[in-house]
Amino acid sequence: MRRASPTSGGGGVSNSADSKEEVVRKGVTAMTEETKPEVTTAKETPRRRLDPRLQMILDHVWGPTGSVVLHIIIVIFLINLVLIPEKIEKADIEVQVIEPEQSKLEEFKKELEQIKEVEVDIKPPEAQVVAEPTPEVNTEVAGTQSPDQLAALDIASDAQSPLIMKGLYAGRTAQGRMSALSKYNKRYGAATEAAVIKALEWLKNHQNEDGSWTGDGGAKNAVAMTGLGLLCFLAHGETPATSERYGPTVDRAIKFLLSKQKDDGSFDGNSYANGIAVYAISEAYALTRIPALRAAMEKGIQRIINGMQDTGAFTYNYEKNGRRDTSVAGWQAQAMKAAYIAGADVPALADAMKKVAEGFKMNYIPEQKKFRYAPQPGKAEGSNPTLACTGIGTLCLQLLGHASSPEVQGALETLEAGELPNYQQPAGTERPLYAWYYITQAMFHKGKAAWEKWNNAFAKEMVQAQNDDGSWVSTGKAEKDYGPVYGTTFGALSLMVYYRLLPTYQPIATEEKPTEKSKDDVVVEVI
Repeated sequence: MRRASPTSGGGGVSNSADSKEEVVRKGVTAMTEETKPEVTTAKETPRRRLDPRLQMILDHVWGPTGSVVLHIIIVIFLINLVLIPEKIEKADIEVQVIEPEQSKLEEFKKELEQIKEVEVDIKPPEAQVVAEPTPEVNTEVAGTQSPDQLAALDIASDAQSPLIMKGLYAGRTAQGRMSALSKYNKRYGAATEAAVIKALEWLKNHQNEDGSWTGDGGAKNAVAMTGLGLLCFLAHGETPATSERYGPTVDRAIKFLLSKQKDDGSFDGNSYANGIAVYAISEAYALTRIPALRAAMEKGIQRIINGMQDTGAFTYNYEKNGRRDTSVAGWQAQAMKAAYIAGADVPALADAMKKVAEGFKMNYIPEQKKFRYAPQPGKAEGSNPTLACTGIGTLCLQLLGHASSPEVQGALETLEAGELPNYQQPAGTERPLYAWYYITQAMFHKGKAAWEKWNNAFAKEMVQAQNDDGSWVSTGKAEKDYGPVYGTTFGALSLMVYYRLLPTYQPIATEEKPTEKSKDDVVVEVI
């Protein structure tokens, strides 16, 4: 018996075929209802909704697949960026390998071999041959109220020791010398210092019994030569109280000079000799602080000031005839500066230094950038410029605080462009040792580039030219007859410029506007 279907019409029962068609119709209707477009407002954009089953499949597949595809695209882009050369601008780098020229290496080796290997044979102090006692000399400093006895020179104290001195005197210790040589004379420092020691030994062994040195020909003046000899030992830091080997030599030299000072303060009527002596005594006082030396220094400086002309110039025997001798003025200026640094109590000294600087400038020839020798009113004689005087004027203005002046700058151009030292065939001057003494110092002040060029030639020439006994004799036409004392003192002083830093190296204040410092400037600091 069949049951009536709840959906059958008229209460009848449907057959099986009708039932299947009804099921299909209803399924299609259901799917059509799910996929037909949603009703939207006029402002909305119609969009088709995916079948949830298809959406599920896409959600599970796209995540990892999309990531892989994206990374593949990035890798392909980077590979193309590296492999396509035309898209990259590359800088061309040219490397040039330069092989050192064998000829230059051989030349340098030959040059080093030519420099003398100086062996300094100095006996220990206990083995020295003691010189004969110095003859008794007048121990009073003329014109002083209570003169100190020269025996005071043998008093040792910390204040006299150059080992504790700073600033200007720091280079006069063993450590200071080595430091300065390393800084300013790396190439030939060992050779020049050995040459200096040999020179000091020669001077020590050739000192006269009265403590003096004398030269030959035009260099016979004992006061001048003794002053130069004393300056050599002081430049090396040797004093009576602190130098076991050279102390007696220095002591005798100081005593000799003091014995020569006259009531007017002069050590010699010759203005050259007097200037050198005052210079040496001022140096000795600066290093020892012995009262007797201070009195002698101040009297000597006053004599120099009294001998200056109204123009700031000097001439032979301190005459007042208008002659402006650059060479004579050079020693007066060095003496003034040394006394000023040593602390001389001479009220007129500072003004005198300004005045002598103006005197040097009067002898400068702007068109030639050189300094005249000795012009005088109404005469052409002496108006010619010389190499030595150009060095003198340059150095002295540097020492007096006028290094930035047009005169100094112009003269330095001339000196730099001039001939380099040649000991056997000196050019440009008949007195090469005298000229080189000044030029070497001027170049040292000029700075690194100029200094190295000059010193590399000068140091080599001087070491090669030194005699086996430690002396030098000039080959200059006007100097060759002056003898070994003259040659040895000037040679040694010039080779000690690296470290001697005498008081003359500290510039005094001037009213000139300082120029901008060059990277080549040599700076001397004073503590």
